[in-house]
Amino acid sequence: MWAEPRLPVDLERTIFEVSADGDRPTMLRIILVARRCRAWIEPLLYHSVVICQSGWSLPLLMRTIESNPARFAQWIKTIQINSYITLNDPAVNRILSLCTGVVRLVDLSYGRMLYSALCRLRLERMCISLDIIDGLPPDGAYFRHPAFAKLTHLHVLDPPQSWPHVPFADLPSLTHLALRNYRTQINPRNVPVLQKLLSSCPLLESLVVYVLPSWSEDQNAQTMRCLVDDPRFKILCQTLDFSDDLWLPPAVELCHNKQLDSALWRSCDCLRAKRATTGYQKVTVEL
Repeated sequence: MWAEPRLPVDLERTIFEVSADGDRPTMLRIILVARRCRAWIEPLLYHSVVICQSGWSLPLLMRTIESNPARFAQWIKTIQINSYITLNDPAVNRILSLCTGVVRLVDLSYGRMLYSALCRLRLERMCISLDIIDGLPPDGAYFRHPAFAKLTHLHVLDPPQSWPHVPFADLPSLTHLALRNYRTQINPRNVPVLQKLLSSCPLLESLVVYVLPSWSEDQNAQTMRCLVDDPRFKILCQTLDFSDDLWLPPAVELCHNKQLDSALWRSCDCLRAKRATTGYQKVTVEL
């Protein structure tokens, strides 16, 4: 016969949650200890979901979520769709339509996604290619939907020619924006677009433009001279094969729902403060 727990329930729960902190194998062991442990740890286990392949794991995830949609809609807060997923797998949109509690979404698959599925969410952070979204309103006012009212961090994977057509100013809570240039040098024709972004987004704190690494650190110096006075603007060198989203908090932090920024945004904020207070002229972010 099992003895009753000798510790207060709150203390016992804290011990198990700390023990499972960011450690998935430990979580799986703890949920087998007792029913109460399962009730405490299982929400942490499903807090962040990475969809990485369309083989046996995705159907299994689908069956798990469909077994109790209401419960998983409450538990799952972060979904990352990796590039290894089968293109346009219908299971992805099905999962998004069920996991309505998701607030952080990263889609690196470049597969088609339904706008209606995104509208069921209340996103705070998103990384996506807008070109892959099906069913966008023809008037271009897709960011005016309540689903994006609390979106603070946005990473757009679309190329520079699409930047002028994205209604960034319709995002009332946008504070951090990342764009991909896909070249070593920013085209001078895109400078007015970046200037407009900085002026039309009232809460914007950081605007990062990814460029490919170059042997010359000053390759964008002349082009960016008109933007260097704005401490919110930064340039980040990054290779094309990079397959991650740097503003997504680490898994350990996600388990406790901490709103801690990654190395990218911490570096951006430090650089912004330095430029604002000392006149420091460098615009390249160092990680």
